[in-house]
Amino acid sequence: MKRTLDYLYSLRNQGSNYGIERMELLLDQMGREVLSFPVIHVAGTNGKGSTCAMLDSIYRSNGYKVGLFSSPHLVELGERIRVNGEILSELELLQYVEKLRPLAEGIEKKHPGMHPSFFELITAVSFYVFNRHKVDIAVLETGLGGRLDSTNVVRPEVSVITTISLDHCHILGDTVEKIASEKAGIIKEGCPVITGWIPKAAEEVIQKVAREKKSPYFTLAGQPSSKNLPQTNLPGIHQERNAALALKTAKLIQERFSVKEEISRKALGEVNLHGRWETINYKPQIILDACHNQEGAQILEQQLSGLPKNKDLVVWFGSLAEERAAEILSVIFKFAKEIRFFVPKQPRACQHETLCSMVPQFFKGKVLVGKIKEVNSYLPEIGKDQILLVTGSIYLLGEMMEIVKNQNNRFGARLQDLI
Repeated sequence: MKRTLDYLYSLRNQGSNYGIERMELLLDQMGREVLSFPVIHVAGTNGKGSTCAMLDSIYRSNGYKVGLFSSPHLVELGERIRVNGEILSELELLQYVEKLRPLAEGIEKKHPGMHPSFFELITAVSFYVFNRHKVDIAVLETGLGGRLDSTNVVRPEVSVITTISLDHCHILGDTVEKIASEKAGIIKEGCPVITGWIPKAAEEVIQKVAREKKSPYFTLAGQPSSKNLPQTNLPGIHQERNAALALKTAKLIQERFSVKEEISRKALGEVNLHGRWETINYKPQIILDACHNQEGAQILEQQLSGLPKNKDLVVWFGSLAEERAAEILSVIFKFAKEIRFFVPKQPRACQHETLCSMVPQFFKGKVLVGKIKEVNSYLPEIGKDQILLVTGSIYLLGEMMEIVKNQNNRFGARLQDLI
């Protein structure tokens, strides 16, 4: 299967020209009947993964067979595609890719330059899997934007837009209004849409699209964002907001997919989602928290403010874009006593030199550089009176977990349990 895996990863740069034309061509080849399952479609700048995981937990707890498609993965590629919480094995995933490969190559032969991308093939695999397993409902997370995302070939029961803020500006636009317009691209004619707490300017854009498409519009914007919110096992007020959005979404389609309030609220306390302010060790405390943009940096600051003041904070950080790194580091430097920079194995990863150049003069803590493959040698340096935060790109978290999980050290067993 190595040949298939090499083929799949060779496609990672194929998706630079955004659009759903390739996905439409691939779906025509697969047969439109593959989309026989009902869908909840989720877009947004932040909170997509958490809201999807919460919806997955709600519907599974209420007895439904649920498909979940999310990205990116932490360690195993099959984490992106789950049925009732079970990840797709790599072998099964690659078997589906082999099934799709001749279709993709046929498209390229007939339409040069239109070979489906890595993400499009993984999306197509999820459709095959959910159709074969006859899921009662599937929760699909968009990858980038919404309007031109490969998942946007579905007609959902409800469209969900979690948050709107500046991110991927070089692709989606440099204003909240432009980004809202891209996210609103998942709204389908006559299908209800709901948003979380979004800026007024973004709300106006989404409302306009909903009116044009005669789609019933619902929003949590304007409601108190910190009072009487449902509880969840994922820490942070932002996760309670995501939980409120997930509950409201379920209520909108209650007539077709009946759920019980008591069961649903209990399910929010049993959400399976790693790398979101997740403590994986206590002596010393080690926290994993994916944080990759400006809005995430604001949430990170709230979380850091709540840490014990009598323990020094050590931060391991890596980012995929210089602008994103600057936004997050501006927060980290306020709290950290030591920071170690890493470079994830991704094409757009910030290099050590770039990250070190961002250290402000006021920061008097220790600045180090590290290699992900040597992370096990750095762990023993963390004292019990310190807190280690691993943050930045989710790819950094995943690569570290891959290195550590099979090692015989005091963290390895716990990490192995998480994956």
